[in-house]
Amino acid sequence: MKVSIVIRSKNEERFIGAVLARVLEQEFDDPYEVLVLDSGSQDQTLDIVRGFPVRLAIMPPEQFTFGWALNQGASLTVGDIVVFLSAHCVPRERTWLRSLTAPLMSDPQVAATYGRQEPMPGVNPFEEIELERTFGPTADSAVLAHFSNANSAIRRQLVTQYPFDEVVNGGEDFLWAQSLPSSYTVRYVATASVFHSHPPSLCYWRRRAYIEGLLLPYLAQRGIADPWALPTATQGPLSRFKWHVLKRLIADARWLFRRRYFAALLYYPLYEANRIYSYTKGKRDGRLRYPPLNNVQPTTPNS
Repeated sequence: MKVSIVIRSKNEERFIGAVLARVLEQEFDDPYEVLVLDSGSQDQTLDIVRGFPVRLAIMPPEQFTFGWALNQGASLTVGDIVVFLSAHCVPRERTWLRSLTAPLMSDPQVAATYGRQEPMPGVNPFEEIELERTFGPTADSAVLAHFSNANSAIRRQLVTQYPFDEVVNGGEDFLWAQSLPSSYTVRYVATASVFHSHPPSLCYWRRRAYIEGLLLPYLAQRGIADPWALPTATQGPLSRFKWHVLKRLIADARWLFRRRYFAALLYYPLYEANRIYSYTKGKRDGRLRYPPLNNVQPTTPNS
């Protein structure tokens, strides 16, 4: 068996059925296995999963980190290629699996691939902005995400050789890509697209922004430069923070207005204030949790 698909889940009753149905109807020449790795669902997720011809493994929720789940999922599979998919990411096409794995089949220097993530229209306007900005529609378009395990395929041998960081709360996919020798590449496959949206819950987005803030001191402690930092030449006459935020606020407001998301436009200041506060708090707490180490020089992330 060449391919194993690992789907990570927790309380995913809303989309898990649609995800499994689409995964099992893929137009793929070789047999492939599907493993759902659940970390403590309390809703109907497990009942839905048991209605499909897939394997189910359950991990203790108190042990969960994204890195631990990814390493554990890979260890439970037998395929040469491990496809990681979040349980709320619905493949857009029946050719999704073929497109995502094709570069790994044809080029031994490709260590991993990751596909496009498109928003589900109307679910979360704020996330629509982010995903459209981050994942381009073509392979040669600008892609701001360096790597993402929400929709990815990796050589199983390399997961064993270079396991995911099991400590960090988020960004384990970016760190994994940075751990690879320079002889390997990570390729973006725009045609391997999934629909990926989260409800516009302030609690969820506060936690996500906090985790993103925590990541920066963790990277700095390991000598990895901020991959999302703006070049000095583009910072303009204002301070980097003010210019960057002001420019993005204006662009986001225009986007919401053009799409006629008028209600979201009213809520946007509250959403953005929560995001900035939580991100800043994450960075502050991260500096205490991950203090700088002596003699560690920052390195530029691989592109």
